[in-house]
Amino acid sequence: MATSLLRIFHAAFQNVEIRLLQAFGLHPPPGPALAIPGCHHPLQGSQGSDMTEPSGLSSLLGGVFLMAAPKHRQSLERRHKRQRHPDKLIKPKENLFPCPECGSMMQEGFLCINCYQRIKYETDIIRQKIKETETDGLASTAETVVRYADETITESDKSKRVIEMARKKPHWFTKDMYDEHWKTS
Repeated sequence: MATSLLRIFHAAFQNVEIRLLQAFGLHPPPGPALAIPGCHHPLQGSQGSDMTEPSGLSSLLGGVFLMAAPKHRQSLERRHKRQRHPDKLIKPKENLFPCPECGSMMQEGFLCINCYQRIKYETDIIRQKIKETETDGLASTAETVVRYADETITESDKSKRVIEMARKKPHWFTKDMYDEHWKTS
């Protein structure tokens, strides 16, 4: 209680000092300053007039954010026990099985990374072919169909933009791959 009253009186005297210096046209000399927690410099407007200050606990703290700090140092043994608890360690994967396409090990419910790399490579090639067929750098609004060397164009695909690939279609890249995706979503 006494320290809070001391801080309030200190802030009041500081305000009086600042106003007197401003009234005589003097400013406080530049130099080192003593900062007391809970006391703050009054806000000044553009003409030098003071703005109203909030009262109560918020004015005493002056926007200070207090955080908890430990009272005693924690030993390395206790810290390591907490950090290296068996529940926090990485557990070995038990749901691994070979990929039906490439045979590499993959986790159940996830896409095989080797198969993903192959699909990404194939779709990058298709995107490059699509960019080559674009005129004036503008994308076409027509639906696009990819035709490999071993495929034929159907009647429904004749009205669409056809991207021709000069190589054989990969065995994992099925035609209904996109159709199944659109049916489920």
